[in-house]
Amino acid sequence: MGKRGTFLKFLAPSTVLLFAVFAGYIIHRASWFNDDKHFSLLALSFLKNDLFLSPINLPGGDYADYFAKQYLFFGPLPSIILMPPVALWGKFFPQFTLSIASIGIVYFTVFKLCTRFKFKKPDSMWLANFFVFGSVFYFVSLINISAYVVQALGTAFVFLSLLEYFTKRRFLIIGLLVTAAGATRITLFGITIFFILEIIRVHKKNLLKPLVYLLIPILISVALLGIYNHKRFNSIFDTGYTKNVSVLDKDYYNYVYGWFGNIHIPANLYSLLFMGPEPVRRGDVEFVLEFPYLKANGFGMAIWLTSPLFVYLIRSKRETYSTSAVIGIAVLLFPSLIYMGIGASQFGYRYSLDFLPLLFLILLSAFKKGLPETAKILIAAGIVFNCFYMLSIWNSYPLLDWFEYIN
Repeated sequence: MGKRGTFLKFLAPSTVLLFAVFAGYIIHRASWFNDDKHFSLLALSFLKNDLFLSPINLPGGDYADYFAKQYLFFGPLPSIILMPPVALWGKFFPQFTLSIASIGIVYFTVFKLCTRFKFKKPDSMWLANFFVFGSVFYFVSLINISAYVVQALGTAFVFLSLLEYFTKRRFLIIGLLVTAAGATRITLFGITIFFILEIIRVHKKNLLKPLVYLLIPILISVALLGIYNHKRFNSIFDTGYTKNVSVLDKDYYNYVYGWFGNIHIPANLYSLLFMGPEPVRRGDVEFVLEFPYLKANGFGMAIWLTSPLFVYLIRSKRETYSTSAVIGIAVLLFPSLIYMGIGASQFGYRYSLDFLPLLFLILLSAFKKGLPETAKILIAAGIVFNCFYMLSIWNSYPLLDWFEYIN
C-alpha cells in the first residue's frame, strides 16, 4: 500500500477524531458545571493531615456531613494524585485535569489493545474513537462534576489493567491498577473477578503465584480503605454514601425506598436498555415538534442509542476470555442495578462505565474479519449524535452556536 492509500485509510477516522475533539471543547465551554473542586480541596486537606474538607469554600453538595465535619464519599485516590500540583499551585488547581488525562489514557490504551487483537491501525483508531467519543465515557469526561471525574479516571485504570493482561500479563501490575481503580470508584474492585477467572482458566495447576501477585495489593488497599472509613465514620464499611447531603435534604429522592434494594432494578434496567430521548414540542399546540426535535432524557438513554455499535454484539463470537468477561460484567453491574441513584443527571446510563470495558472486549470478537463500513458509519453517526445532544439534558445545544464558545 502506498502513502496515498495509507493516508486515505486514516483520513476518515482522523476527521471523526478532530470533530469529536472540537465538539468536546465547545461542550465543555458551554457547560456550567466547571466549578466542582472536591478533589482539589481534599488534596489540600490531606496536605494538612486532615481527612475532612475545610468549611471555607465548601462545595455546594456531594459530600457527607458527620458530626459537623464534611467528608468526601468518593475514593481518595483522585485527591492523592492531586496533592503535588495542589501543593505547588494551590487549592484551585483544576481537578478537571484528571478527566482530560483519562481521555488520553483511554484512547491510547484502547488503540493499543485493538492492535494487540490484530486489528489494523485504521480500524484500531475507529474503535478508539468509538469508546472514547461514542459512549457515555465522553460525557463524564467533559463535564466537571466530581461524581463523573471518578468514573472517567476509574475507567482509565481499568483499561490499563486490561492492556497489561493482554500484553505482558504481570499480575502484580494488574493488581496495582485494579487497586487504583477501586480506590477511585469502589465498585471497580469488581473487575478483580475477571482476572481471577482468567488465572483459573489459563494457569490451572499453577494458580498460587499469579493469584498472590494479583490479590496482595488489592487486599492491602481494601484494608487501608477500611481504616480510612473507620477514621472518618467509625466503621470500616461506611464510605459515607448514605450521608450525602445532596440527597438527604430532599424527601422525593429514591432513597426513601432504601439506598440499595431489588425495587430499584427495573428502573436501572429501563435506563440502561430501553429509555429513549424525549420530543421537543411546540408549546402553543397539542403535539408539533420543533427543531432540534429531540431532547435526551436526564435519567439516561439506552446503550443502543448512545453507542449504536454495540448492536454488533449479536454477531460476537465466543473467545477464550468470554466467560470471564460475562461473569465480570454481571458482578460489576449488580451494585448499580440495586442502587437507588439511577445516575441522573446523565447522558446515557453512566453507571454502565463500570462494565463497559469488558463489554467492549466481547464486542471486538464480532470484527474478526475487520471493521465493516456499516460499523464505521455507526461509530461516526453515534459520535455526532452524542456531541449534538449531550447537553440537551439541560436544554442546551451548544454546537448550534459553536462560534460563541471559541474565544
